[in-house]
Amino acid sequence: MKKNLFIENSTIKDIFNLSLKKFKNKVFLESPRSKFNDSFNEYSFHDVHNYIKLFSSYFRKVCIQTGDRVAIITGNIPEFFILKIALNYNGVSCVPLNYELTNPELNYIIKHSKSSHIICRNFFLKKVINFIDTYEISISIFNENNLSIFKSIKKKRKIISSKIKPSNEASLIYTSGTTGKPKGCILSHFYEINAGYSYVLKKDLISIRTSKERIYNCLPVHHVNAGILSFYAALLTGNCQIQSSRFSVTSFWKEIKYSNATIFHYLGVMVPLLLKQKKSSEEKNNNLRLGIGAGIEPSFHSIFEKRFNIPMIELWGMTEMVRCIFDFRKKYRKVGKRCFGKSDNTLETIVINNLGKSVTNEEGELLIRHNKENPKKGFFDGYYKNSIATKKVWNNNWFHTGDIVIKDKSGYLYFIDRKKNIIRRSGENIAAIEVEASLLSLTGIRNAAVCAYPHKIYEEEVLAFIILKDNKNKCIKYAKNIINNLKKKLAYYKLPAYISFTDSLPITSSQKIMKKDLIKQIKNRNTDNFYDLSEFKRSLNN
Repeated sequence: MKKNLFIENSTIKDIFNLSLKKFKNKVFLESPRSKFNDSFNEYSFHDVHNYIKLFSSYFRKVCIQTGDRVAIITGNIPEFFILKIALNYNGVSCVPLNYELTNPELNYIIKHSKSSHIICRNFFLKKVINFIDTYEISISIFNENNLSIFKSIKKKRKIISSKIKPSNEASLIYTSGTTGKPKGCILSHFYEINAGYSYVLKKDLISIRTSKERIYNCLPVHHVNAGILSFYAALLTGNCQIQSSRFSVTSFWKEIKYSNATIFHYLGVMVPLLLKQKKSSEEKNNNLRLGIGAGIEPSFHSIFEKRFNIPMIELWGMTEMVRCIFDFRKKYRKVGKRCFGKSDNTLETIVINNLGKSVTNEEGELLIRHNKENPKKGFFDGYYKNSIATKKVWNNNWFHTGDIVIKDKSGYLYFIDRKKNIIRRSGENIAAIEVEASLLSLTGIRNAAVCAYPHKIYEEEVLAFIILKDNKNKCIKYAKNIINNLKKKLAYYKLPAYISFTDSLPITSSQKIMKKDLIKQIKNRNTDNFYDLSEFKRSLNN
């Protein structure tokens, strides 16, 4: 019997209750172990349900109700998902916060999202207090799997008991774009459930087995990969998500082995780092059967698979649409080609050139939709309070991804580059215009242009071209001073790793900076006053 392509008419509460009934005592969420007798946190579906009941009572006590948004800042721990699902269970939207963002960046998201409440671990409480420049928001502390009020803003509110629908908002996830300020992607219950379901439907090399998989994810919970894709796959199939706090090259294989992981999710940046490590018994003697991720450098793809004896399945997805495209068919897989497979019957794809014409075997922008009759089914609901940006990406009822790819005659897709002016460093998207704005706010800088610069480890790093008001400051000491000032405004990963002081910036007739020309200057060594600050930047994160 053919399976349905979507789970219809269900909320997150509905699917959790269904999984609870089928997999009650199965382990659902877990922290990793790095040795045999290591301590770790473990939660069955039944345990999570008990916390849902406990937290639901707390939400009522502090007047969190259906239709609200609640921001969560916990770091990458399995308990994040207990909080998220408890909120969604009660019709409340979750706004996950990246703890690495600066206070102004976090404050912007809180204000823009209109979050009514913040839940944070005690570890982040000081940070939360510092970035809130208004006192019109309540704060709860999550500690030892309990919630307690830290600051209560009492407001007269009418109790809402409206029915939760699949179309209701489940998350508001902020992603960097070309506009500098992050955009809030509205994700519904239907979206999130079917992101996981589309993963579950994949067979061949993926073939997620019911109650037999342990999915290790060391990627941030505020991103859709860990926060939605693998999480809902585990929820729907009675499996366990092992949520690690971060990727550590020294403990990775130990956590894989002693956590009994069968699948792990990766970023391409992890591959060369793991290949550089000495061989260990853990890398061979484990239960791992599959890697799922994106961005492997082609020259490393086959080498990694042979050394560790696991297929590394490349995928394509984005916050706006994480029903991913996977290169999962063993017979047709194209290792080391940046191929991410071809779309299934839930998604249509075309590639267009600069003239808007559909092309094959040529570079062009990837456009996607569900189908002509219902193009937006399964996609995000738009950018919060930004209808102009939403309309722009949905031009002619095709979602414009901004990614440059090649589509061959068989429909297979090969990633080339990003069209948007985005720097992608270790999985984090950095808007160049945001870094430029921060540079221009410094008193000694006249003009600035920020570009992506290739990096062996991080895929890309931030390169800043700067025109100073006083040329006497063209020195490494002043370059470091710029970085120190910027770290008050930007998250660590957004700071420039390279600075080039210049006297002018090449511009077009429409006054746009020709960044390709700037990059050529660096690559051809046709510039003076170029400073490599990558080690200095790294020292700031210690």
